[in-house]
Amino acid sequence: MFAHNDAAIPDNYLEAWTREIANWVDARADVLWARNALIPRKVGEDVQIDVVVTYTKTGTGAQVVSKGGVPTAKTGIASTTNKQDIYQIMDQFQVHEKDLKSDPSMYSKELDMCLRNVHQLEDDMAINGNAALGLSGVLGMAAANPNGKIVNTGASGSDLDNNGAWTELTALDPYADILDAVEMLGSKYDPVQIGGNRKGLARLFRKDKSSAQHEPWTQQIAPLLGYSPSDNPYKTWLKTSSKFPRGKVVLMSKDADAGEFVVSENPYPDRLPKAAGGNFPVEIKSWSVPRLYDEECFVVIDIT
Repeated sequence: MFAHNDAAIPDNYLEAWTREIANWVDARADVLWARNALIPRKVGEDVQIDVVVTYTKTGTGAQVVSKGGVPTAKTGIASTTNKQDIYQIMDQFQVHEKDLKSDPSMYSKELDMCLRNVHQLEDDMAINGNAALGLSGVLGMAAANPNGKIVNTGASGSDLDNNGAWTELTALDPYADILDAVEMLGSKYDPVQIGGNRKGLARLFRKDKSSAQHEPWTQQIAPLLGYSPSDNPYKTWLKTSSKFPRGKVVLMSKDADAGEFVVSENPYPDRLPKAAGGNFPVEIKSWSVPRLYDEECFVVIDIT
């Protein structure tokens, strides 16, 4: 029988919270931005540094030679190694010793808030990067795309002006903006999804008053990304997150050569010894990192 003055939270509490975390993730799997918009990759729990080895072909490739002839050059393989720390993401709540006589579900709200905080930090790192950690997010990669970006005005070089602010009721053409962005993707990438703040992307549900059918813009845009006009955009190609700044959206592919979300350990509860005041700290921790490799996979669109 567990006594209230024992040195740690009992196992049945951690087991209950572990099950609750699994149910929480199952219920929200399609709205965890970093884990949806990027290709997920699981590595071992012992992995602290993720190593990616890229192989490229050397030589001129196949040649036409005469009978009895030999190629003038040989094909080979060159490799490049890219290393990245996997970071621990944590939050914490406290359980008072008196509450250990109750039920683990008493702390469901605290557990929910910690999980939200952990996954929102994952999303923020994937979208906005982290300068202190040397991480480039999706927005930073898109801004560096050598093929250009869609700006609100004053385009130069490979950039283009947008076709009107998406806040306008009539003078706008988001279809044209997204089509321009598609042409700025690298040739090896297919357009698959658009990431942004929900308030900005919701404007795509306005009706195109210039068309005879007055259909929503989403129905015109869906085929550009490989979907049917009848598909639910939020379940397929619209990837929303509050971590996107309002006024910018990003057209993206979904390709392991361009970006991955690497997970060593998914969120789990961990207990600490009793602290002052009879409080037991409970840490919710995970080990993960977004890895972005190719700027040509991301195109930013200024929608203002």
